[in-house]
Amino acid sequence: MNTAATPAHPTGPGRSPQDLWNAWNRLWNGDYAIADDFVSRTMRVNIPRHGMPDPGTLTDGPQIAAWISAFRSSYEDDASITGELGPFFAGDYAIGRWVFRGTWKGGRPATATAGPGTEVTFRGVDILRFEDGRVAEYWLSDDQLDLYDQLGAVGGPAAPQGRPAPAEKIAALSPDAGRSLLLEHVLDLTAELLEDERVRDTAGTETFLSLGLESLHAVALRDQLETEYAVALASTVVFDHPTPQALAHHLWTQLNSADGTPPADLPATLDRLEELAAASQGDERAQLADRLAALAERLAPAAGTAPEELDNASATELFAYLDSRLGTTRQPQ
Repeated sequence: MNTAATPAHPTGPGRSPQDLWNAWNRLWNGDYAIADDFVSRTMRVNIPRHGMPDPGTLTDGPQIAAWISAFRSSYEDDASITGELGPFFAGDYAIGRWVFRGTWKGGRPATATAGPGTEVTFRGVDILRFEDGRVAEYWLSDDQLDLYDQLGAVGGPAAPQGRPAPAEKIAALSPDAGRSLLLEHVLDLTAELLEDERVRDTAGTETFLSLGLESLHAVALRDQLETEYAVALASTVVFDHPTPQALAHHLWTQLNSADGTPPADLPATLDRLEELAAASQGDERAQLADRLAALAERLAPAAGTAPEELDNASATELFAYLDSRLGTTRQPQ
């Protein structure tokens, strides 16, 4: 990197601020083996919240090296970070502007629509604090939005009309296989958004909240699923279906709607009804109990209808039977 005047005093035996700055840049350019030699073992990292790992998992040299390696793994080996302005030193602090240039080969971000071989360039600013001859604290400000735009991961043209290839593939599968593939994809996207590969290996029964998904992540996940599957999803879909498994099931019902409109998700509706019932009080609770009792009576098998006849009935016959029992649900005008 371009350098300014280097302070005369070192921050530790034999290590000047310039030495540590140079080592930091070697690390970002793929020299992972040196990380434990100059990064503090009580490192503090201050990075943007969106699209970044939990700073609490970046507390020493090997952890920092693993993070950088994961980032660089999406680019050809000749990707590089070079100095553009500075560094400038002030006591135990240094600041410099850098530029990254590389050839994307696929991987992160999972939402990218650009093809492998896409050349990207983006910039950022690093601030380092030195202590006892090591890098003790790090601040990062980078133009990640510019990078994502170059990779087609944000904005861009509207999705093509009709079902995209992923939706067609899902529709051709059995229910179990389709839901399984959707769950795998939801987990992949969540892992990408959280920058946490461990998410891919979870069962999908953990809540998004416990996995670390925040509101910005939830919006990004909803937007990506809408784009890839050409299906309309509520803005609160991740909160309405709070586990990857539940969200995958909801997507399956959306993609397999006969007329393109969302089919009734009865299990989810009943779950929501139970929540509302638990929160109701007084007259409202009594009215709800009366209506549920009346509904249960209307759902009971008609006299002379053997349970085994219903068990063997086709879906069309079952819906016809329910229509005959429930009648119309439209309110009087």
